[in-house]
Formats: sequence, structure tokens, C-alpha cells
Amino acid sequence: MAHDPPGPSVCAFRCTRPSPSEARVFLLRLPLLLALLAAAPLAAQPADSSAGRADTTLPDVTVTATRVPLPSRDAPARVTALGRRAVAATNATHVAELLEARAPLFVRRYGPSGLATVTLRGAGSSQTLLLLDGRPLTDPQLGAMDVSLLPTVLLESVEVLHGGGAALYGSDAVGGVVHLRAVQPGEGPALRLTSEAGAWGQRRMGGLLSGRTGRWSGVVVAEGERADEDFQYPDRSLLGEPLVRHAGWDRQRVAGYGAAAYSDEATTLRAAALLVDAERGLGGTDSVGARQWDRQVRLWLDGYQKTGWGRIGAGGFVQRARLRYASPFPAGDRPDALDETGRTATAGLDLRTHVTALDGWHLTGSLSAGLGTADHPSFPDHATDRYSALALAGAQTGGRLRLFPAVRLDAYAPTEAARRLVLSPSLGVNGQPFASDAFRLKASAGRVFRMPTLNDRFWRPGGNLYLQPERGWTVDAGGVWTPRGAQLEVTAFVSTLRDQIVWQPTVEGYWAPENVGRTRSLGVEVSASKTWLLGSGRGLGTGLSATLTDARDRSDPAASSYDRQLRYVPRWTAKGWTSLALGALVLDVNAQAVGRRTTTADASQSLAPYLVFAGQLRYARMVGPVRATLGLHLANLTDRIYEVVQSTVMPPRHLRVRLALQIL
Repeated sequence: MAHDPPGPSVCAFRCTRPSPSEARVFLLRLPLLLALLAAAPLAAQPADSSAGRADTTLPDVTVTATRVPLPSRDAPARVTALGRRAVAATNATHVAELLEARAPLFVRRYGPSGLATVTLRGAGSSQTLLLLDGRPLTDPQLGAMDVSLLPTVLLESVEVLHGGGAALYGSDAVGGVVHLRAVQPGEGPALRLTSEAGAWGQRRMGGLLSGRTGRWSGVVVAEGERADEDFQYPDRSLLGEPLVRHAGWDRQRVAGYGAAAYSDEATTLRAAALLVDAERGLGGTDSVGARQWDRQVRLWLDGYQKTGWGRIGAGGFVQRARLRYASPFPAGDRPDALDETGRTATAGLDLRTHVTALDGWHLTGSLSAGLGTADHPSFPDHATDRYSALALAGAQTGGRLRLFPAVRLDAYAPTEAARRLVLSPSLGVNGQPFASDAFRLKASAGRVFRMPTLNDRFWRPGGNLYLQPERGWTVDAGGVWTPRGAQLEVTAFVSTLRDQIVWQPTVEGYWAPENVGRTRSLGVEVSASKTWLLGSGRGLGTGLSATLTDARDRSDPAASSYDRQLRYVPRWTAKGWTSLALGALVLDVNAQAVGRRTTTADASQSLAPYLVFAGQLRYARMVGPVRATLGLHLANLTDRIYEVVQSTVMPPRHLRVRLALQIL
């Protein structure tokens, strides 16, 4: 499950020191984006204190696991929720850093400025679904999403659904779902400005403006970031381990987000837009090296109407993305330098209904359709996929035994290939075995699948138009205990996958995908947290999560890879955190431990385990209506030299200083 296709799809992610004109682009874009803050159409009025302050509290409610708002302990599957508190305590600047520090999953990071993808329960990045406000964010060409491109400043919260979610969300939700929720118009602080500086040229500026007037509300967010990342580290591959410079890994990123909403007693309408524009080096020297440019523009609309029996809704999204990769080095059968640009477009529409039935039942249904297209030099002119789906789900929200049945029928109409119908049923159970509702048992089982990507089908040479979807089953069971101020949850899981798409070499000398893979993953997830109130303005919060994953290749008994741990799937991971509040002063400590990762199919080579710590001091003070927060963040406290992925060294110990101004 954890195999990312070799060859074309990896090359598409891999992308010359920028020219002076290119460097000036970044400096010009940032003021323009920040100027949007002053041009917001809504008066910046402070939100009501009861209106869901995302930076101070996060309700323990999930919709990702059930499509119905429920406390996560009442859901049939494990859900991890992260909000603004987690962002502040980790000083995470993008989604990859936040998930890496707090979520019980593995983030595969190709260096501090390189690609970052999510792997969950042994599933690869293309088998973990990424959503933004309920709709897919995955690139249709590559089948994955670089989560380092998405800044945390635009987030309201993140929900991670552990385990298969095909019955609710369709393709790609094999290992789980990472659901990003953007900031809501008119909620949270009225104004927030942030500035940060750190080692190796790290600089970041951002701002948020939110307001409400009558039934209308709006929010505008902008952020710019850049870093050189030219740190020094001991090269253990050379005699004497001399210090070498980490060159050619600079990065710069600009992001902007805006949303407007209208709401009355019966109707809710919302429109939102997101822009991410990034450039980065992918290794080399000061003047020579590969570079990559990423741009995404996304627009989406949502509307709901309340009725006497529930509500109905409709919405849609359009996303255009561009990825340019340039390298002065030969690649594959190309003897010269490479400079290619790929463009993708995705769009989708959906209709939804939510019915409140008798005896505590809630029923939801959806009808959706969409398409994905790609334009790339290695693609034909008609690289397009179309799909439609019908999904039904039930949620029993009352009683001591609660059932969560769901079924989804997906129809895919790939260009130049036969249509595919995939049926995905699932059943979840949540039980209260004792009179006290502090302890719950959970179990779920369902079918999962993943459709071939456009790369799998159309890449020339090698694409295979007749690939079958990957199919499998996931089962998990566990319990959650929530005494006052604490939570403990334990989950065991097993999943199998067949017809896995694997890129293999051909006699003609190129790589091509085939349905030949089979995998099996089983493991245990444990998480615990506790909060103590120590008096006025004082408190202590601590948490721990750990995962044990045995993910094995079961494809060919005669192959050396048979029954070996899948590449880059750590057998275990553990994360811990503590926050101590002493009035205006807060101390945060975060730790992350990752076990050995094999780097070859036969598990003959691997990367060493690592343990890294980060610490932070935050001091907050009210100055009239403004809350000023000064933060000192020290990353990699023990100065550990480590690699998440082979040949991509992560930064040594370094300091970041952050100043945030906020009007509530």
C-alpha cells in the first residue's frame, strides 16, 4: 500500500537559482495579497465571544466519520481532531508540520522544502484521501497532494479519519481521510497579524481580517514565506564526516484565501477561493539544481436550505493547478536538460440531503459528478476522467447501541476504456456497555478502492488504459474512555488490498503500470490526553499517541519482497506533547519518534530510527483591545541529524521568533 509509483509520477513531483526578476515576483506578490486585508468589503467587527473561537477552543465534534455532527467518542471509527490550539503549540507553518507533530500518522517529507505526503495505516500517499471543506483536493494526474503547500493560517481545524472511508467519500480513502476545514467567515478574531523570522533566511508574514454585518460575514487571509535552508550538517557518507552545506533547497510561497457567507434562519450560502503559489529548489548547488513551481487556484460554493424534515444542500468546486519542473540534469531517455510544465483541472458538483428520522436516526444522501483533466508533454490531448456517484448513509444517534450503515456506488467513465462500477458498503457500530457514557466500544468494516490516476493510464510511454481499480477491505475495533479532563483510545486494525497498481520495468526499457500487487496491513493505535487546571490562568495539558503498523507485501511468493515490510512504512511511530500555562507565559514541548523505514523492496536496507524534540515559549499580553503574543520556538532541541526519506537531511537545531497581534 505504501508504494509510490516509480518513474513518471515521481519525476513529476521532482522538479537554477531564480533570476533577479523571478526573485522580485515574491516581493511584489506579498504586499498585493496583504492589501486585500484593507480592501475587505465587510466592516471588521469583533465576533461574538460565543461564536466558536477557533484559536482558543475546538469542539470535540466530527462530521468526517459519519456525515452527521457527533462527538468523536460517539463515532464508529477513530477520529483525530486538531485545531488552532495545536497550531499555536507546535508553531506549525503548514499542514505537513502540523500533522507531523500531532497526528498519529507518518508524513513522508523529502527534506525541509521538498514534497510532503501523508501515509496512514500502511497506505501510500495516493491511497490517503485529502479533502478541503468536504471535497477532494488530490491532484488527478499524480494521485497525491503535497501538504507542505497548504499554510495553517487558512485552517479552522483538521480531522483525520483512520481507516477506510470509501462508502462515504469514494476513491483513494483506503488508509483514511485527512479533512481540512478552512476558517469560517465572521468567526474568530477580527484582525490577526503575524510576523516570523528564523535561521537560514526564514521569513514569514501573514494576516487575517474577519467581519460580520447583519446576515453577511466574510474573511480574508494572506501569507508569504521564504527561506534559504542553506544549513550545514556532517556528511556521514564521507571519511571524517566533514561539514557540508545543504545547498539548492530554498523555498518561497504565497497563499491567499477569502470567503463570504450569507445566513438567516433557514438559508446558508457560502463562496470561497484559495490561491497557493510556490517555488522551491530540489537540491544541487548555489547555481545548479532542479527547481519546481507549484500553483493552485480553487473556487468553491455551498448552500443549504432547512426544511421541516431536515435540510437540503448543493455545491460545487473548480480547481486549476500547474506544476513546472526544471532540471539541468539528464532524466531517463532524455540526454538534455528538462523543463516541463503540467496543468490539471478538476471540477465537481453535488446535491445533498439530510433527513432526521424517528428513533434517533439521521439519514444522509448525496449525488455527485465530476471530472479531471491533465495537459502534460507526456500525455495525449484527451487525458480526461469522468465520474458520478450515489451515496447513502445512516447514523443512529440515540441508544446504547448505535449503528452506522453506509453504501456508495461509483461510476467511472475513463477515456478510451470501459466504464467501471464500484460498490462500497460499510457498517460501523458504537456501543455503550456500561451505564456511564464515559466508555464506548467502536467497530467498523468496509470495502475500499482506488481508481488509476491519469499518470497510470496516459503517461507515454507506459500508460495502461485497461487497469482495474485497486480493491480491498478494512476492519477495525477498539474502545475510548473519556473520564473528566482525559481521554484514552485504543484501536486495532487490519486491511487487505489486491490488484494494486505497480510500475515495473518492461523489456522495451521503460516502466509501465500493472495490477499485480497485494498487501496486508495490521496494527494498533493508542492515544491518551489529560488536562489539569492548576488555578486562575494556570493549567497543564499533555498527550501521547503511538502506532504500531505491520504492512507487508503479499504479491508474489517467489519474489524477494514477499512478506517484507513495505517501503517507507515505519513499524512504529510515537508522538508526545505538553503545554504548561503560567498566566501569560506558556511553555510547549513536542516530541516525535519514528521507527526504522525500509528503503528497498526486499527490506535489505533501511533508515535509522530518530527522536526529535521541539520547545517553545509564548508570552501574551493585552494592550488595550490588542492581544500581543511573542513566541520563541527552538526546533530539533537535541541537534539530531536525521533523514525522513533517504538522501534528504532535515535541519539541525534552529530558532524561530514569532510576533502575533490580534484584535478579538
